[in-house]
Amino acid sequence: MSIVPRRARLFDLAALACILAGAALCAVASARFTEIGKYSYQHPGPASQSALDAADRARYLAYAGVGLIAIGCGVAVVGAIGHSRRKAQQS
Repeated sequence: MSIVPRRARLFDLAALACILAGAALCAVASARFTEIGKYSYQHPGPASQSALDAADRARYLAYAGVGLIAIGCGVAVVGAIGHSRRKAQQS
């Protein structure tokens, strides 16, 4: 069993942090979409912002979350490739 270096652990930690942060952003965006969905004629929401503007901001927040998840997956793949190369060189 090979010893995993600190650099590989940091890659894994960075990937996990990106994925969790992206998931949190997607969850926040989902909550905002749910809140916007409850707007009605009698309760139109805050007067300072239209529902369309609020939906656009929530959509961009969701896109940022998906982007962070994709970056986290990319970092994880790069870390896995690096680990497999080190393991092949040690053999």
